[in-house]
Amino acid sequence: MNMCGICGEIRFDDSIISEKSKKLMMDAVASRGPDNKGIYEDESFFFGHSRLSIIDTSPKSNQPMIDVKLSLSITFNGVIYNYRSLKKDLESKGYIFDTDGDTEVILKAYHFYGEDCVKFFDGTFAFCIYDKSNRKFFLSRDRFGIKPLYYRSEKDCFSFSSTTKSLIRGSTEKINTDALNHHFLLHSSVPAPKTIFSSIQKLPPGNSLTITESGTIKQRQYYSIGDISIEAHLNENEILQNIERIILNAIKKRLCVSDVPVGVLLSGGLDSSLITAMASKHKLAEVETFSIGFDTISTEIGDEFYYSDLVSKQFSSKHEKIIINEIDLLESLDSVIANMPEPMSGQDAAAFYLLAKEVSKKRKVVLSGQGADELFGGYPWYALMSNGDSDDIDRFSRYYLDRSIEDFKQTVNKSFFTEHATNNFISSSFEKYNKNLSFLDKLLRFDISYLIVDDPVKRVDSMTMAWGLETRVPFLDQELIEYLSSIPSESKLKNHGKYYLKKIAERYLSSDVIYRKKFHFPVPPLKIIKDKILSYSRLVLQSEACNKRGIFNQKNIENLLNKPNENFTRLEGNKLWHLTVFERWFQLNVDKKNPL
Repeated sequence: MNMCGICGEIRFDDSIISEKSKKLMMDAVASRGPDNKGIYEDESFFFGHSRLSIIDTSPKSNQPMIDVKLSLSITFNGVIYNYRSLKKDLESKGYIFDTDGDTEVILKAYHFYGEDCVKFFDGTFAFCIYDKSNRKFFLSRDRFGIKPLYYRSEKDCFSFSSTTKSLIRGSTEKINTDALNHHFLLHSSVPAPKTIFSSIQKLPPGNSLTITESGTIKQRQYYSIGDISIEAHLNENEILQNIERIILNAIKKRLCVSDVPVGVLLSGGLDSSLITAMASKHKLAEVETFSIGFDTISTEIGDEFYYSDLVSKQFSSKHEKIIINEIDLLESLDSVIANMPEPMSGQDAAAFYLLAKEVSKKRKVVLSGQGADELFGGYPWYALMSNGDSDDIDRFSRYYLDRSIEDFKQTVNKSFFTEHATNNFISSSFEKYNKNLSFLDKLLRFDISYLIVDDPVKRVDSMTMAWGLETRVPFLDQELIEYLSSIPSESKLKNHGKYYLKKIAERYLSSDVIYRKKFHFPVPPLKIIKDKILSYSRLVLQSEACNKRGIFNQKNIENLLNKPNENFTRLEGNKLWHLTVFERWFQLNVDKKNPL
């Protein structure tokens, strides 16, 4: 298994790929895989790979991998949890393996099953295969988009990467104004295939691309949870037993499919606490846990150590608390923002980045609790929307969107303003669902299918992989998502949400942890902005680069700088910080302006 960075370029015009282009693409993914770097070139393409070795750590599994007998080559990022059983099946069909890892399993599965091979993979992945015999390339992304795959398609070439930074062509990049609308209204999520740039796309989760050597491109969706039927008469005890069994199995395979030790990012919230508890109680591994905290500012608490300490003590985990002061946070901000594949306004991006910096010194793999809120109905706005009596779009807009259209209109200049992009996207997405589904059933499926991949999955993957630390997310297990999607969503909201997860947790955790008030991952200095971080925002937003780019309304910027802690989004994000991150991302990754 290679939790890594991948990139490549395919030429359709017989021209030579420059060394400069290859170096730019490889440098952009270098931090994702510190253990080995490799390039494979043929007449019209190159594959690049930066490896974080976790399964079969020997050089035999370095990439790109070439199977001369089968005339196949691959660059792959991810893990196939069921690779051992797939390998046995393929061996029974006559295939002989030279390595002990999952990369070779993908190649031989592709050779036997063709493009349907992805339907047999249980895991997270993004890869590109060159099929020399059939003169075509095959790219695919896992069912829920946990691994990133960006691409740029042009008349003479097609290029792809784990990050947009390999694909950006400088200040000539045109902003996708619909994506800009999504970014500011959907908590900095830009649903695939869009990115903030018109010329760069990302392959949607559960999709594949086939590209011929002449440049014909065909996309197909191989997976969706949209058509899963609701089982209305399920018994509660049966539901709880099944969920517990599936979660336990999801944790087990993410702990055991690794040739290196695995840790747990323990925030002190219900989700990561339950992962720790189940792994420990069922003796799945020697559990080592890690937590992070920041300075408290006013009423903004900077850590959840009280709760993470309770859990660590209960299960005797080897626990490490990492405390970050404001100076360390300030000095890391440019690095945090530079490592984002797209602008991400969530303040906890910095927390995951700084946590990963320390954890990566001791571990290559960790488990984390992302996805449980979307899957089990944990967010408070789900209940607010469920109780509404207006149409779907109105309910979504009123309770889910981070800003009103009027607010967005005041934020950006006229040439970058679009009014209906997000509402149109929501409407068209909801219309695809079975009319027999309730609004809440549609909403949770929409969240899992379109939004979670960008927030929080993209945020966690990019921030931890910046330090060569792979994060695995048990709550985004395929079997678990499919089973929860068959349960009426209204029942998930009982007892203030996450009803089933809380009931299961009662078998493992104290009520202090289970029924505590919901707490967003805290980074107080990026919510209450003052002193040096306020100066940082001022330098970014009053710069010549920001003014020349012309995206933001300067009067609005002036107002936010004058009243930095009086303007918050509906989800309590600081509007000044949102604009700071967005503009600084462009300065670092497009303008290449560093330092300020």
